Amino acid sequence: MEAPELEKAYLSYKDKGVAFIWVFVMSKDQDIKEFAETYKLTFPVGKDNGIVNSLSVRGIPTALFINKDRKVVKKHHGVIDYSELVSGIEAILK
Repeated sequence: MEAPELEKAYLSYKDKGVAFIWVFVMSKDQDIKEFAETYKLTFPVGKDNGIVNSLSVRGIPTALFINKDRKVVKKHHGVIDYSELVSGIEAILK
């Protein structure tokens, strides 16, 4: 459900200096690749290498909105839609 919403938000904000990264937890590399291809994701996707724990993520899915100073400005727990993504992105652009 989230993949098309994230791609839409990415395309809306990629030229405004906003970076997107989708981190998969407990997924195989091939599964991640196939997922990205299936949903035609054009932003980076990858396997968790400890970032989830380092950012104190306790539930999946969680969206983190991190500003240019590397501070988590907002967390969204659960499935996220386009309007919620825009709200979080706008919070980090202030």
